[in-house]
Amino acid sequence: SDNVDWLASVSYDLNIDTLLFASASTGTKSGGFNGVAGAPEDREFDDEDTTSYELGIKTTLLDSRLRINSTLFFTEIEELQSNQQATSGLGQFTSNQGEAEVAGLDFQLDALPLPNLTVTLGLQYLDKYEFTAGPDKGLDLAWAAELSGSLAATLVLPLADGGVYLRGDYSFMGDHTTNGASAAQLEAKDEQDRENLNMTLGWRNDNWNISLWGKNLTDEEYAATTLVTYPLTGLDAYFLAPPRTYGATLRYDF
Repeated sequence: SDNVDWLASVSYDLNIDTLLFASASTGTKSGGFNGVAGAPEDREFDDEDTTSYELGIKTTLLDSRLRINSTLFFTEIEELQSNQQATSGLGQFTSNQGEAEVAGLDFQLDALPLPNLTVTLGLQYLDKYEFTAGPDKGLDLAWAAELSGSLAATLVLPLADGGVYLRGDYSFMGDHTTNGASAAQLEAKDEQDRENLNMTLGWRNDNWNISLWGKNLTDEEYAATTLVTYPLTGLDAYFLAPPRTYGATLRYDF
């Protein structure tokens, strides 16, 4: 099918350091056809259409050592495309699950508190993230949480002809659904939350980068995706994130 999408935006410089902006736009994700996993009536799926609105501010403070971006957003989605598990449990297919709305606030902070220390903070608050029409009306969207965020910091100290660096990054995501199935198929195991902490200690210059690192240092047990219990075998499938992991990396750039 043919689609025409559009974008309208306006911005205003409140002063030399602060920009206000607003935008409205549409988007389309093309439909298509499934393979043999779906029932015959589910082989074809329609376009997904979105209409989005944003209102935000970008500001730079403290002689460019602090940058703050904040955006309010609202998105309407029609014929949302989602992956569904075949009734037999064997295979998945794409279907149009219904209409949905997502609204919230994005906040981003970048700071340079010291010449050799950078800090980045990101937060997202969702006031609404649910189906508003269709068989799953009122169901929360999968892989969306009321509150999620990240915090990262990097410290660099000069050494020899390069620099020693220490980086830590932490992220979290509140309670959210990890299964895109319809409301009638969801179970308690499909509700997850997660935290993740990574650290890296290394030395680098223009050519070399040598580092020791640890990922998921809190050894968080988290399933990024869960599936509906297989009806024939009673099997539960969990796609687990990697456990606590340590390693070393040696890199040379020509």
